[in-house]
Amino acid sequence: MNKELVDQVKEYVAAHREEILKKYEEFINLKDFWRDAEDVTIVAQWLKKEFDAEGFQCELIDVGPKAGKLVMGTLGTDRPGQAILFSGHMDTALASDLYSENPFRIEEGKAYGPGVLDMKGGILISLYVVKALNAIQYQERPLKVLFAPDEEGLHSYTQVADFIQQNSAGCLFALNMETGLVNNYLAVGRKGRLGIDVFVEGKSAHAGADFLAGISSIEEMAHKVLHFQALTDLEKDTTVNTGVIQGGTIPNAVPAKCMCSLDIRFKTMDELTRVRTAVKEICEKNYVAGTTCTFQELNLFTPFETHDEIMALFEFMEKTAKRYDLPETAPAQVGGCSDATYIQLAGTPVLCSCGVRGEWNHTLREYAIIESLYERICWYSAAVIDAAEFKF
Repeated sequence: MNKELVDQVKEYVAAHREEILKKYEEFINLKDFWRDAEDVTIVAQWLKKEFDAEGFQCELIDVGPKAGKLVMGTLGTDRPGQAILFSGHMDTALASDLYSENPFRIEEGKAYGPGVLDMKGGILISLYVVKALNAIQYQERPLKVLFAPDEEGLHSYTQVADFIQQNSAGCLFALNMETGLVNNYLAVGRKGRLGIDVFVEGKSAHAGADFLAGISSIEEMAHKVLHFQALTDLEKDTTVNTGVIQGGTIPNAVPAKCMCSLDIRFKTMDELTRVRTAVKEICEKNYVAGTTCTFQELNLFTPFETHDEIMALFEFMEKTAKRYDLPETAPAQVGGCSDATYIQLAGTPVLCSCGVRGEWNHTLREYAIIESLYERICWYSAAVIDAAEFKF
């Protein structure tokens, strides 16, 4: 137990509450919708400046023309022991023109603005963990940051997922600073996601004069959609959702083409294999003679699975909160996917939903609870201070 050091962290945070809020405002007002690569790079440059000022050696890494720069850096490369990683993404979900010029605002203890919850608030927490630890002259082990530029775009145009996996290996543990849950729980598991686009072709014809000459792509797709939906297994927490369907041109023509988009969520790789195999079989089977079908897989996120080392890290974090009179926590399973899965694949224990607490990310109602900024800076600083106690 390092109560004296943690008390010093708490004193630092208490003395810098206004500074933290001003930095929060500055950060949020730098809008960076994920499709706006130049804006994301501006944010990356801002973060490099902030972390370099704290002694980091940060790089801005080019990951492709359709994404902003990735930020990665380490403080204390000459320190002993394994590094602790703070990870996340800089980009935000909604188009910047949906917001006013300076969108950050505070109302009744809540902060509003693009990315205030998802997940610039989490990045701000990691910055002030570093500042607090520097203030108490912490030098026990290296600290590392890695912030992706295109998570909201599911890394569709880059190899960032592979980069995260390669560069998170060998850390003692990682905290993925994603959207914090409003109840102060930490995510010990997240579903994986796979998107699949399905394309059916038939034959067009006049629906009145030549009905029998037509082959309906929509009829074929209707059969397939029912079978896709039936792959949902709620007992195993697997869902298959046909979220988009498009077909036909006019009401009085037999439709030649139809497509649909599937969103598949799963907790285990076994379930992914089951659904993948079944979708392939459904696509290969003809329900309406004369139709053909192709499909394309998109944006695979493997699941963040709740293994023993994940629970060991959660129990360490729970113990740390109790030890230093910080808010109670509990483990949570979350439906949305995140980059925590790639850190887990690297063999590094990781927890997710470590960012500022709040609700309604991916909407204009998105808000963050300001007090949770201060609580979590203290909590994660304490975890770094006590990191030698983490065993798995």
